[in-house]
Amino acid sequence: MAPPRNESKFQQALADPSLPYIVAETAYIHEGDPKYFSAILAELVKHHCCDAVKYHILIDVDSYITHAHHLYSLYDKFKLPPETWVAVLQETKDRGFETIVLADEKKAIDFASEHPDLVTAVELHAIAINNLEMLERAKKLPMPVILGVGGSTSEDIAYALKYLNRTDVLLMYGFQIYPTKFEYINLKKITTMQETYKVPVGYADHTSWDSKDNTLITISGFVKGANFIEKHVTLNPGERRIDYESAIGIDQLCEIQRQIQLLVTTLGTGKMEINEYEKAVASNGPMKFTIVAARDLKKGQRLTREDITFKRTEPENTVEQRDYLKLLGKKLTMDVKQAEAVNWDKVK
Repeated sequence: MAPPRNESKFQQALADPSLPYIVAETAYIHEGDPKYFSAILAELVKHHCCDAVKYHILIDVDSYITHAHHLYSLYDKFKLPPETWVAVLQETKDRGFETIVLADEKKAIDFASEHPDLVTAVELHAIAINNLEMLERAKKLPMPVILGVGGSTSEDIAYALKYLNRTDVLLMYGFQIYPTKFEYINLKKITTMQETYKVPVGYADHTSWDSKDNTLITISGFVKGANFIEKHVTLNPGERRIDYESAIGIDQLCEIQRQIQLLVTTLGTGKMEINEYEKAVASNGPMKFTIVAARDLKKGQRLTREDITFKRTEPENTVEQRDYLKLLGKKLTMDVKQAEAVNWDKVK
């Protein structure tokens, strides 16, 4: 295995689930034309609204699919030579993006392993989750590994994780028949997988490109705890190309990134400390009910339930609402008028 590299944004997001990581997935939208990648990168650079670009790399068609399969000729037509992929990955890196290689078959994993300077992470598609030949290669990779888990059983996932025996694995959840029907998405699986396997889980959304709820469904994955969010992208949403059904435009990807960043701000840390803005509504008296005299009270009088009550007052009071029962039976050290605040300075 190669020596460790400088920590990537991908690795940082693996370690810190509060860090969002947006992936622009190209799949086979290029249809064999590498210039399409350059055009997409040019659009992404304008706004820099993703952290990584993901490429499906297929080196050896015969290692991937049989001649008898009805899709063989299509994959053979769309495959690109290794030198082209090197150029694409280099351009992606030069433009400031990290790269994710979805290795379609064994030689694609070998290709990624040979170019650690160009590849940030390698993914095994869900169709290969228990492909032992590919798992063996992925186990030795010098970069993090992603396991696509859409359509996978608990046994499939557990087997792959145990076999890989790595600490830098991301499970990428997403229903693999797209566009996905909402009732099948089951975002609660994200939490279930996190709790079951104790590894980070991402969400690859495949909502129809023209759905008015596309952005909502996508960011819901983030709210459910998936800080890695993946979206198919295209230059012209709705244009009939391979994998176009769920591919959105770069403008929409940027809006998704904006909303996720807003969610990062609003979700906060979860800690229970009162912040500066909350202190204004946490004050006893002006905002919160505080303890006051229910009637005129005399010095030396012991407090009973009939003597004190709760009201909002103009001045702030130092006593807490929960101190009500503690005040009962205490002796007043001064006279207290009706509606005047009762606190520890006036009793003993």
